[in-house]
Amino acid sequence: MKKVISLLLILFIALLPSAALAADSSVCFIATNNNLLPLTSQAISQGGQYYVPADIFAQFRIYSSYHSSSETAELSSGSKQFFFNMSTGETYDSENSYYSTSAVMRGSTVYVPVDFVCRQFGLSWSYIRGSGYGDVCRITDSSEVLTDELFMRAARPLIQGRYEEYINSGLYPGGENDDVSGADSVIFLSFQGLPSDNALSLLEAYGIKATFFLSAGDIESSPGTVRRIVGEGHNVGALCSANPEREFEEFSDALWLAAHTTTIMIAASARDYNPVCEAYADENGLLFCSYTIDGVRSGLGLTVSDLTNAFANGRPQIAYLRIQCCTLTDSNLTGIINTLRNGSVVLAACESTEP
Repeated sequence: MKKVISLLLILFIALLPSAALAADSSVCFIATNNNLLPLTSQAISQGGQYYVPADIFAQFRIYSSYHSSSETAELSSGSKQFFFNMSTGETYDSENSYYSTSAVMRGSTVYVPVDFVCRQFGLSWSYIRGSGYGDVCRITDSSEVLTDELFMRAARPLIQGRYEEYINSGLYPGGENDDVSGADSVIFLSFQGLPSDNALSLLEAYGIKATFFLSAGDIESSPGTVRRIVGEGHNVGALCSANPEREFEEFSDALWLAAHTTTIMIAASARDYNPVCEAYADENGLLFCSYTIDGVRSGLGLTVSDLTNAFANGRPQIAYLRIQCCTLTDSNLTGIINTLRNGSVVLAACESTEP
């Protein structure tokens, strides 16, 4: 029953008319003092925190750099230095004091937690809900600045103009592909196993978010890949089999160590394990996720031909597709994405991860 209610809530939210889904949730401007930055720089939300590009703090004489050899980003002012190791997820200062927060990477841009940085460098910040043209993450120092209310009043024409220019530019990742109000078909996309760098790059290029179901062993074998998955805005769920209680605990520990995040999503690694995994999810307030289109195929992966055959009798109004991460899927992924997008809106399966 919990699973049914959870899925109904997810679908209800996804299928609301676009007017009810405020654009503010998809576009977030950044403002520094009284200056509204272009939408080439935006704040993002992940795991209950807001992140901004590290380089925007240069306007407060806090300078950023990235050392690719050590995969470490640095923020420094005249008196303080903080380091964000993108490989390990560790954050520490010049005195080797460690902090329970991490930076994330989106593409080639380092995003840092805005609350943490502001507290450490004596800045203030606020999150201002917009009214249909995007929200604003505003960072201020001790300079004389407008109140948030006066700032929004003064900046409204600029916000509206930049917002409309942005969503009509083709760069807006939450544009028509995420408007499901008039869609004939919605595909909730998930993958099983660790993706290749190429697969993640393709999803990023197409602006598609997915859910990746992983085991503890997957995470431990490639924590960097898991951090990239989380950092690029995808969901992560636990992949379990005959002993979901032990496996979910091991998965949760590994996910926290690798990416400092958690999940309430669980899936079975094979259909034979669906009953035991679903029962464990119901007993523990988790969300069990299955699929209606099988792109796992006992670990074989999916081809464009397989997907076309699955739609031979027409596309269902709502479908849950899970694909095995493997060489065959990799070689077909561009065609798979184009096939899915031609006639369906593609969303991440069961978007319900939580911090």
